[in-house]
Amino acid sequence: MIPIFIPHLNKKAKKYVSKCIDTNWISSQGTYIHKFEKALAKFHKVKYCVATSSCTSALHLAIKSLNIGKGDEIICPDLTFLAPANMIFHSGAKLKLVDINPETLAIDHKKIEKEITKKTKAIMVVHQFGHSADMDPIMKIARKYNLKVIEDNAESIGGKYKGKKLGTIGDVATLSFYANKIITSGEGGAVLTNSKKIAEKCYILRDHGMTKTSDPIRRYIHLDLGYNYRMTNMQAAVGFSQLEVINKILKKRNNQMLLYKKLLSQINEIKVRSFKKWCSPVHWMTTITVFKKNLRNKLIYFLFDEGIDARPMIYPVHQAYHFKKHFDDKNFKNSINISKSSLHLPSSTYLSTSEIKFICNKVKLFFKRNH
Repeated sequence: MIPIFIPHLNKKAKKYVSKCIDTNWISSQGTYIHKFEKALAKFHKVKYCVATSSCTSALHLAIKSLNIGKGDEIICPDLTFLAPANMIFHSGAKLKLVDINPETLAIDHKKIEKEITKKTKAIMVVHQFGHSADMDPIMKIARKYNLKVIEDNAESIGGKYKGKKLGTIGDVATLSFYANKIITSGEGGAVLTNSKKIAEKCYILRDHGMTKTSDPIRRYIHLDLGYNYRMTNMQAAVGFSQLEVINKILKKRNNQMLLYKKLLSQINEIKVRSFKKWCSPVHWMTTITVFKKNLRNKLIYFLFDEGIDARPMIYPVHQAYHFKKHFDDKNFKNSINISKSSLHLPSSTYLSTSEIKFICNKVKLFFKRNH
């Protein structure tokens, strides 16, 4: 079976983790946490980075750091992994969903303004599958209504919008280092920001709301109702080893994207995802859309039988059982259509040229049999 994804791990990861074990720094303190945070901030050219236990926890911290809670509203795209919407809900704020742009698969900025009320406090932007949202009009809307912008950059680390690194355009951003992401720490995430105030609040909330002090008498003083959202030193060691070679990873993955695009563009029954000129994408997932929706699931089953682990597109947020009673399908035609007709092909860093050719040939064979 060709898996959808294999984590990119190298010898340095083993070396750095071994060092954590040898020195007994295995929990949420240690040099690699600070090294990883510093390196991530440098890579993105931002002032502050707060490493966390996951991107989901990072999203929660980002929302809480903006003092958003009960009685407030956050606007979010309808087609995204459920974590952003769930964290909006857990923060106590009201979730306002907006349909996506079918080309970028990100929030449709033309549909944002009509959802803004006096209670709206922020716009959650998700850079989907390696492609950026159209940030200029979103930032213009945010400034017009004095809203904060949260960038969920879980899937697009290293990508750019008009030359700017994704995760550096809004007020605060989050990253994911789950095993299937561009770089991984097994589990893990991070908050990025240029705001000292936001960073300090995230640092405190990450560790049970406790003060950060070198005075041993003043430990265990809790300034806020915090959480245990800390990253371990061993996780940071793995992440740091990957960040050292991230440019090589991005180059290889983008070459894979070009090969996929070249081979799959020959198949008339599907559309290979295209990229806007203002976007410098990264290759996280190879996404294709099947024009005949009734063939999407059949293609996935066919590929699985041929030893290829293809995955369906995520479901729209508004269709989740705990949200669906609050929303109407008619407002989310694009997200529904993309969800039903699209799928992902294997997109691992370790994927070879011969494997990509094998996958594309099997896709061709399927449509030859089902034309």
